[in-house]
Amino acid sequence: MATSYFLHAADLHLGFQLTSLGGRISKEKADRIRQEAAQVFDDLVSLAIERKVEFVVLAGDVYDHAENDPGAKQRVYRGFQRLEKEGIRVFVVHGNHDPVGKKMNAVSDAPSNVHVFKHGEVGEEKIRLRNAVEVTVAGISYETEAESENLAVKFSSVSGSTIVGVLHTNVGGMGTAGGHHNYAPCSQDDLKNSPVNYWALGHIHDRKVVETPRGFWAYPGNLQGRSTKATECGAKGVLIVGISDSGRIETPEFVPVDRVRFERLAVQTQSCETDIQVFETVLHEVQDVVQRNSGLPMLIRIELVGRTPAFEDLKKQNEELLVNIREHVSSVIGEGEIVKVVNSTSPNVDPQEIRQRTTVLAEALKLLDSSEAPDEVRSSVERLLIEKLVVES
Repeated sequence: MATSYFLHAADLHLGFQLTSLGGRISKEKADRIRQEAAQVFDDLVSLAIERKVEFVVLAGDVYDHAENDPGAKQRVYRGFQRLEKEGIRVFVVHGNHDPVGKKMNAVSDAPSNVHVFKHGEVGEEKIRLRNAVEVTVAGISYETEAESENLAVKFSSVSGSTIVGVLHTNVGGMGTAGGHHNYAPCSQDDLKNSPVNYWALGHIHDRKVVETPRGFWAYPGNLQGRSTKATECGAKGVLIVGISDSGRIETPEFVPVDRVRFERLAVQTQSCETDIQVFETVLHEVQDVVQRNSGLPMLIRIELVGRTPAFEDLKKQNEELLVNIREHVSSVIGEGEIVKVVNSTSPNVDPQEIRQRTTVLAEALKLLDSSEAPDEVRSSVERLLIEKLVVES
């Protein structure tokens, strides 16, 4: 069975300046990290050529802002030229960061292999693959930043036996909790009930692949992590999607292309008697994370958690804690950096034992237990109350 392939990417946000590198990082290291991150589009192009894909879809937010970044624009143009030489077509939609109404014309002067879908109505382009399957690539761009219309339903009239729909959207509001606005909102049923076989989606920076009766809808996530926010952490990259000679969509394959990786690391400190033991535990965990991520520069947010005898040692350090941990892990962090340290440890006392006492604190904890506050709020208040007990005792 002959299979042809295409590459699905979204949320490239080219031109973004990686401002979340943490305080006190050297200018030299910060510059090197930013230079690395700027290379990811080149790697996307190289991957497309290496894997011999027949077309590339970019599902919105190619650039981070409507005002063009000259360096990013030149990199994209050169990349499109490389793809053109290999006979690889490119299909692009505009999203909320690069809407058509903002005169985002950074890809308008691109080579003839690039097709940019307009706003207002769904456009269709046909492409005949090497395995003889005819694919309809359909897409629609944003006219404004805050697109409120359900654009997915506009694909209902698209024709073809194998259809790839390119759309920047928030499916079922799934990205709202992660800070993604509810732009071009649609439901999973809107996607399932359409004639589209593969929905090449953008907007949500978390990777997600969902099978449907006709094929799949998928978010590849963004191309390069940008901070230690949860949705920006972990491997970032693209999806390589196969189309069999019967026109069937095969399970997408994730391929990382990021050059700098963000991570959140929760370090358990219960067994640590001193701050030095805490630092040693952090060292080992950072070393493990660096090794597991193939030696990429890692930008790590560390949260120290747990009830620990080292609580008072750590609390006394305050702002010096970040510096001290950075110095301790310098031998294993390489070109990466610890960008933030959060001390969420608590005194080495048993909250349940405290509740058995006849004290004001015990009564306060019991009142807290009966409150209707969310669990995370009650946990934070409990920790603060017990910290106060230790400090004043």
